[in-house]
Amino acid sequence: MNSIARTMTVIAASMLFSAVPILADEGNMGSMESQVPQAQEGTKDECLLVAMNCGKDVDSIQERIDRLNAEIGRGTDVYTPEELKKLQDQVNDYNRQFELIIENSGG
Repeated sequence: MNSIARTMTVIAASMLFSAVPILADEGNMGSMESQVPQAQEGTKDECLLVAMNCGKDVDSIQERIDRLNAEIGRGTDVYTPEELKKLQDQVNDYNRQFELIIENSGG
């Protein structure tokens, strides 16, 4: 009987620990931050610039190139020349990666 109670306690505790991340994410569901992309707010996209505030952003290489080009298109109204160069360097790196993938896949 003790082993059944102990097993049930362990199972209940593990279920509680697995639910914590789900509950933590729900707190951000209705906030404007999660609904408005940074580009529309007139601010820098820190995820692209310095890999901060990315949240759950997962882009394909093509999507990342498009996002970078869109940010570069915003120009010096938003970014410094050094930051624009950094973004352009990232575009160049992603383009090289994309070309290598295509070459190695036989495409």
